[in-house]
Amino acid sequence: MNFSEQIYNLINNMQCEWVTARQLYGILQVKSTAERVAVKEALSQLESDCRIVGDKRNNRFRKVNEKDFGRAVFQAHKNGYGFLTREDGDDLFVPASKTNGAFHRDKVLFRRLNGTKDEAEIVKVLERGMTHVVGIYDKSKNARFVVPDEQRFISDIYILPKRDLGAKNGQKVVARVMRWQDDNRLNPEGEIVEILGYPDDKNVDVMSVAASYNLSQRFPENVQARAETIPQSVSQKDMIGRRDLRNETVFTIDGEDARDLDDAVGIAINPDGTYRLGVHIADVTHYVPPNGDIDNEAFLRGTSVYLPETVFPMLPRELSNGICSLYEGVDRLTLTCSMNIDSHGKVLNFDLYPSVINSRHRMTYAVVQKILDGDGAATSQYSDIADDLRLMENLAKILRDRRNRRGNIEFAAKEVEFVHNERGEVVDVRLAENSFSHQLIEEFMIVANECVAQYAENCGYPFVYRVHAKPNENKLDVLFALLNGLGINVRRTREMHNSVLRDALLKAEQTPYFNLVNDVMLRTMQKAKYSDVNSGHFGLASRCYCHFTSPIRRYPDLTVHRVLKTALSGKMTDKAMAYYEERCHEAAIQSSLCEKLAIEAERKADDIKKCDYASRLVGEQFDALVSGVTERGIFAELPNTVEGFVAAEQLGADLNYDAERFCLYNNFVRYSIGDRVTVRISSVNKQACRIDFDIVLPETAKKR
Repeated sequence: MNFSEQIYNLINNMQCEWVTARQLYGILQVKSTAERVAVKEALSQLESDCRIVGDKRNNRFRKVNEKDFGRAVFQAHKNGYGFLTREDGDDLFVPASKTNGAFHRDKVLFRRLNGTKDEAEIVKVLERGMTHVVGIYDKSKNARFVVPDEQRFISDIYILPKRDLGAKNGQKVVARVMRWQDDNRLNPEGEIVEILGYPDDKNVDVMSVAASYNLSQRFPENVQARAETIPQSVSQKDMIGRRDLRNETVFTIDGEDARDLDDAVGIAINPDGTYRLGVHIADVTHYVPPNGDIDNEAFLRGTSVYLPETVFPMLPRELSNGICSLYEGVDRLTLTCSMNIDSHGKVLNFDLYPSVINSRHRMTYAVVQKILDGDGAATSQYSDIADDLRLMENLAKILRDRRNRRGNIEFAAKEVEFVHNERGEVVDVRLAENSFSHQLIEEFMIVANECVAQYAENCGYPFVYRVHAKPNENKLDVLFALLNGLGINVRRTREMHNSVLRDALLKAEQTPYFNLVNDVMLRTMQKAKYSDVNSGHFGLASRCYCHFTSPIRRYPDLTVHRVLKTALSGKMTDKAMAYYEERCHEAAIQSSLCEKLAIEAERKADDIKKCDYASRLVGEQFDALVSGVTERGIFAELPNTVEGFVAAEQLGADLNYDAERFCLYNNFVRYSIGDRVTVRISSVNKQACRIDFDIVLPETAKKR
């Protein structure tokens, strides 16, 4: 046993909580200066390795307790401080002086700061989050740096001599960090590994976002090679042990441009008048065995990421756009959830089983909506399923009404679409369509997800659930203060129930403040995530929920399918249970992290495209709504969701900020969230992804 281990065991086995260095000298019979130095070095190393805890003021040490340290992801701020995002628990604040060399997105080990409620220091970096950084190459005679696009990566990267790949000054590049410094204010050192082009070149903006989040459409050679060996048609052998549903009427309903069609639906009326709804999901697990090359890569990616006009798939295209996609007129392997549902939307019973289908039609939301609206031409073209679609419409409305009665909170969606010209420039931004045909599929997927989660919960199987916690009490205080200020009277219950917030949203619809209440309530909500522990889904008012319906593009769904197929085949042994307990836990953590990064990347790409659009409209005027208020000024949003900032000094003199009522005011005017204003686009900074507005006419800025 070496000296460090001897000291560690000594501290770990002592009855008293703390032991001083002086006590250790006595116990170890340390007499010489050299021995004291050795003890100090051993203690320092043990503390650095987080095996003991030190109190420097009193020169004493103790063993590690369970709550001393934790793991988290560091979300940095451009000013140096940051926050620790934890899977379990609220975020913690990290002062700039306590970041200990951590950069944005690093996985870190942290320790709470004594005497604080929500502050921590970073003990060590466990894994770097941004090993590749996208930025502008700044080349001079004396030095070469890459200035990161991501302002939260607070240091420029010094490019080592002869490592610039021939990049030219001002080009967008990808730099790989080769050497990190102990202080994140000092420049990491690296090399340029890819030249993306000049910032205004076609597609460079989106590809820059992709590179900054380490997204790639290319797969490692071993993964691609394995994918190319997968047959692209279903054989008789593949159908063994499956129910043959190829004679049943099933079809897909997706967007016009969708290529990964992983769900199909079918409907019938039972003899007793109840509905029989079939939801058939691509059986990706048949082609992707666990722990293989494709599965390992899918686990790392966690999800497909959808940037404007570009998809970064979780699975190789041979699977996502090939054998796993439920194309029209071809046999495909599926996992089916068949449900019998009464006229009140109650699921009477359901069945889960492997199946094989042959989709009758590849339907789009637009065409389905035409049929539901009574369009004669569309109805005639798809006369064989027109009646089925009307049945589906009836059932979807019943299911939606049932969810709403139990407290489902339905926020106004704000997804956008970009229209590009031949040069790749954005010429229009418009809200994406959300017709009832979209909601129809959403209702069917939700009820199938609930049935599958209920099955796993009842059987006690390890699982990956989709969970959504109740809102934080402090954020609820802000929300209810706003509601009261707007005259929207909702009784707040001690145990917050979904229906209370739903009622508030419904009442807000009858006022001019719906957008304001919708946005603030959305910010009040916690983020949904994946977990191997079922705690319910607050937003959907669901006791038990999971993601089962998109295994082509989400890893949790793939894991759920594996658990189901193992259970349905009678192979859920103790060994399998132990394996899935570990795998579901890992998948939940990894998938939650990947989802968060995917959302960040998608929002970043959307913001860049909105800047591209706004840059050609500088000087033009638009009607807008005040969408945010801070001490520094207001945010205003155009009807197509393009948002800009109006600085406080441009609004008037001596403005006061009221945080409870979300407004800026003085003796003459008041700007509140939800107010209508007329704005002029004054400037656009594409690099900082910032749009600035000037107020032209504060139409509803209220006089005091």
